[in-house]
Amino acid sequence: MSDATVGRLQSIFPELTPEHHPVLGTVAGGSAASSVGGQVPSVISVPIEIDPRIERMVRLAILSAPAVILVGPPGSGKTTLLRQVVDRIVADPKSFGFQAGPTGVEWSAAEENWSATDLVGGQTIDGGELRFRPGRVLSAVAGGRWLIIDEVNRADMDRIFGGLLTWLSGQDVTLGAVSPSIGSPQVELGWSGTATCSVENASLLTNPMTGAGPVRYLAGTEWRLLGTYNALDAQRVFRFGHALGRRFLRVPIPAADADKFRIALLGQDSGLPEPLLDAIVAIYSAHLMNSMTTLGPALFLRMADYIAAGVGTDAETLTGIGQVDRELLAEAYLVNVGTWLREMEDELPSLGRAIVEEHHALGQSEWEWIVEMSRVLS
Repeated sequence: MSDATVGRLQSIFPELTPEHHPVLGTVAGGSAASSVGGQVPSVISVPIEIDPRIERMVRLAILSAPAVILVGPPGSGKTTLLRQVVDRIVADPKSFGFQAGPTGVEWSAAEENWSATDLVGGQTIDGGELRFRPGRVLSAVAGGRWLIIDEVNRADMDRIFGGLLTWLSGQDVTLGAVSPSIGSPQVELGWSGTATCSVENASLLTNPMTGAGPVRYLAGTEWRLLGTYNALDAQRVFRFGHALGRRFLRVPIPAADADKFRIALLGQDSGLPEPLLDAIVAIYSAHLMNSMTTLGPALFLRMADYIAAGVGTDAETLTGIGQVDRELLAEAYLVNVGTWLREMEDELPSLGRAIVEEHHALGQSEWEWIVEMSRVLS
């Protein structure tokens, strides 16, 4: 981060103090500092700061329940936060209250065409014969890995969860036979009663007639099913039904406030003039005024990159916002946020007034252009 940006941050947030850290080693073409331990200005934390209480809720929810979902608006940092917390648990499980922790993590992005076979398992054609194929849950249990499903409401979980509802309540469930042959062993999903996962009679999946079975997938008490859920997406994709929702602890991940957003925006060191940065913050703030229009900061932080690409290298010499800059601002907003505007149809008039009349971030003509163009994105 440049000295100028650090100065901007300090002028806006005088209570923050820049930290100085030693730079170790050198970089190609010269030294990163005059010597090892040389002091250079460091960053006032650039990433969006997460409320410690929110982070604690995520940690304790994961520790205390087998199924946890993070819920919040698009771009609020749900996936990033979940990844950070889980990575720390994998690296040092005992410090988070786990005996052993997972052997790894399996990430999947939910898809609209998912079926129960994809998620849990079921019979499918293998070499011309029907065979039971383990789905994502069974594969994760077999490997002792946690399963994390990003944007779970992209798939119809109420339809495809099936027996998992009973299983997440602590009971064993039968998922079907290994093959349609008479006497074929059953596949069951249950809990091991210990911290670790195990699979009994796994060889019967490939040679079903060599034993009596059943094939038993047993999740350990420390196994976890985690996910993220876009609250705004629920208006147009799939909702969690009450029965499914009761099986998950749901942790709210709100959008960052305007001050934290400004810190992150300035921390990008985009070189944009103050008026353009203020306009981006104003647009973000306008969205925060109504819970139905709230979006996370990630969508708006990208606006600076688009505008900087259009403004060019003379950005720091600009003292105001001209017509070209206003057009770039409107374009940056459209390409980053336009898709979500179509999910706020009923709120667009009030959102437009907030952006144009209250925050003076855009002109009326630019707002009308954004609304019209966003219809093409729906």
